[in-house]
Amino acid sequence: MKMRKKEMWDRRVYPCADCPYRERDVSFCGFCLQKIIAELKKENPAMLFKMIPALEAENGLFFRLGEEVRERYGAVGYLRADFGKTGGEFWTTWFDSEKSLKTPVFKKELDRLINFLRDGGPEPPFASRDNLEAFCAAKPGLSLPARGDGYRIRTDDYSYYIRCLPTHSDYDIGLYAYDNRFLLPELAGQHELPDTCYSTLPSTGELIMIARHEKGYTRCDALKPDPAINREFADTSNSIFGVTKAQEAAMLAGSMIGWDTPAAKPWSYDQDGQPWPKNPVRNAPER
Repeated sequence: MKMRKKEMWDRRVYPCADCPYRERDVSFCGFCLQKIIAELKKENPAMLFKMIPALEAENGLFFRLGEEVRERYGAVGYLRADFGKTGGEFWTTWFDSEKSLKTPVFKKELDRLINFLRDGGPEPPFASRDNLEAFCAAKPGLSLPARGDGYRIRTDDYSYYIRCLPTHSDYDIGLYAYDNRFLLPELAGQHELPDTCYSTLPSTGELIMIARHEKGYTRCDALKPDPAINREFADTSNSIFGVTKAQEAAMLAGSMIGWDTPAAKPWSYDQDGQPWPKNPVRNAPER
């Protein structure tokens, strides 16, 4: 039975039965379209692993970071690769940064990414030194003086910053991997402490205001006897002023136990303001 054009369009654009736009006369549903694009990316590595030029502000992500900075940015580790003397080999070395972030999910995605850049498409850039050189010439990346071109690949969970310098004298590729749970808040400025924020005392539920780098807190005039109302007021006010849960948790810790402690760093918390699990083993410094 031949399907009518409108029925085909409806089935493609409205994949979920409870779509709020299903009964409306509109050409597309943004919510469902995002779901479709996400599914297509999962099925199509060419969409998921697209190399685009990085931004100037991301320049520092193409290099090995110091210990505190790599924790703050969610640096998983980095890979060096070269094409050998013939230009058609592929030798790689991996270096851990934050070892606890190198999960099975990450390793699976990294393997898939490298395999696609090696074998996917008509002229994959990692297939040979000539291919990489042609790719950089056709699609120049961010200029990294004496270090080649810089590109970025961003998936739902990870970001990869790829330094490409096709040369016989050194390694051709440097790939630096970051966990988006840490990196994206950092790039958005959410790892800095705000000037002030609202919170509630864990012991009593009282509404308080905290000022950055000041010891203790101030009880608020808007204080209510109901802790739930105080919590709602703090959440709403912080949201209006762009203060995240992680920033609030860091401010509360800083005001009580000191601003120089790890607990006073927003990157020590997840998006719900809960502390990240401690690394089971602190990996040795990189040489």
